[in-house]
Amino acid sequence: MFTFNNPTAVHFGAGVLQTIDTVLEAYGYQSYVVIASNSQVKNGIDELLESLLPGQIKAVVSNIEENPTVENVDDIINAAIKHDADALIAVGGGSTMDAAKAAAAAAVKNVDAGTIIQDKNITEALPIIALPSTSGSASEVTPFSVISDKEQGIKTSINGKVLYPKVSLVDPELTYTCPPAVTAISGIDVICHALDSIGSVNHNPISDGLAVTALKLAFDNLETAYNEGTNTEARSNMALASTTAGIGFSQTATSGSHAMSYYLTSEFDIPHAEACAFSLDQWILHNAKVDPRLDKVSVQLGFENTEALSKELNGLKKRLGLRTTFEELGIDRKHIPEIARRTMAAGNYKNNLAQLSEDEIIRMLETK
Repeated sequence: MFTFNNPTAVHFGAGVLQTIDTVLEAYGYQSYVVIASNSQVKNGIDELLESLLPGQIKAVVSNIEENPTVENVDDIINAAIKHDADALIAVGGGSTMDAAKAAAAAAVKNVDAGTIIQDKNITEALPIIALPSTSGSASEVTPFSVISDKEQGIKTSINGKVLYPKVSLVDPELTYTCPPAVTAISGIDVICHALDSIGSVNHNPISDGLAVTALKLAFDNLETAYNEGTNTEARSNMALASTTAGIGFSQTATSGSHAMSYYLTSEFDIPHAEACAFSLDQWILHNAKVDPRLDKVSVQLGFENTEALSKELNGLKKRLGLRTTFEELGIDRKHIPEIARRTMAAGNYKNNLAQLSEDEIIRMLETK
């Protein structure tokens, strides 16, 4: 028995952004605050949105960090309250959308970011309109937001049904200007999301189907998008892969690789997706020992078994220029025991199929 419900209305396709006025007309919103990545502002997204929604864009907030902070969220909260925003429009990657979600929840309560990230029962938020400009985070179809508090040295995940974007316009054209490094790290995030969803105790037949579809698209198109940034077919397929994986893990939540990533990001400033991918090839091997689905999925993807998939995943990371060893990450191996402890303490570790002991995680990390 399982339940599947994703309430986000997704509008997908090259050029779909041009229909935003028609799409949003039905909701009756009149006042928007735009949260945009710096790259999108440089590309003129604020001017484009103002032309498509004349008189309705009241403020634009940018300068969101790669791992969004409470300070970033506070800037959005202040703008939303000052301009009495009906909704927030988030244009960018996961950082921008995550920051917008946290601010949307805080603004309706008139509290700051530090308060909202401690809230474990988020029941109201401003509506969010998501316009992803990278193909990876899938925040456009999930109820999750991850925010860093540098002063406290923590990275906190919040969630709630009200944090699902009301509408997502997934326009692959917004990804055409992504540089290779962003394409790589975003694309590997798709694979992490899909395999963590399959490796979650919360998986179900629908989420598995979505994950496999996303993985096929990613393995077939990521390197092309990375090497040929103007290949519109590859860009479109990666955008579809990202959203498809997101709809799947919106139901299952993430598991092992994400649980390990949080400390790598908060303590050593490793980018989120690279931190997840660092251990993913090992987690799927352990999950395959307790669930035969992993081998079946590997075969569906064209590999002999999970071991072959793991080897290809490690090779793919190297071809994309991602770091695969502690030495490459610049992390002293003396930190391995603490990384293991922090992994087990992460909230989504309990989702992982293979519940490894601290010693087992340490041994896994010692192979990196």
